[in-house]
Amino acid sequence: MTDAAEPTTTDDRSLYERLGGLPVVTFLAKTLVQRAMLNPTIGHIWNHKTQAEVQEEINGFVEFLGDHWGGPHTYTGPDMATSHRGMGITEEYWTALFDDIVTPAYAEFGLPERGAKEIDEFLRSFKDVVVGSPSFKDVLLANPEMDVLAGWESVGVHWPAPRSAAG
Repeated sequence: MTDAAEPTTTDDRSLYERLGGLPVVTFLAKTLVQRAMLNPTIGHIWNHKTQAEVQEEINGFVEFLGDHWGGPHTYTGPDMATSHRGMGITEEYWTALFDDIVTPAYAEFGLPERGAKEIDEFLRSFKDVVVGSPSFKDVLLANPEMDVLAGWESVGVHWPAPRSAAG
């Protein structure tokens, strides 16, 4: 009788633990970044990155995921808006990231449905602070008087746009 009352499919471990910990999170992070770099739609974003910058990006991504997914990590890097501000990420880039890279990886890597859904919801939750920022160079081209050290706020450009008190 007690056997029937025991849940057999409940796994309340963190996503980090259910995925397999550091080796799997590292594999996911490095594979997604590598595939993004090779993607014809978004790969140009990494054209001028050095080896050290790419490795630092992947290591930061691992820390970010580990921290947010319940691992023993403490992410100390910039928030998602700051990390992507000035990159000029478009809706087309976002769509390519998910359609060409992220979504196919779920099945390819054999991720359980629950884990894939959690990862997908987590990553997609950042769309509003990743997509839509003008590139830093475009802001400078439109405002050649801009002090690049003071940033684009010095010429009245803010991204993401501050939320109004009414909205």
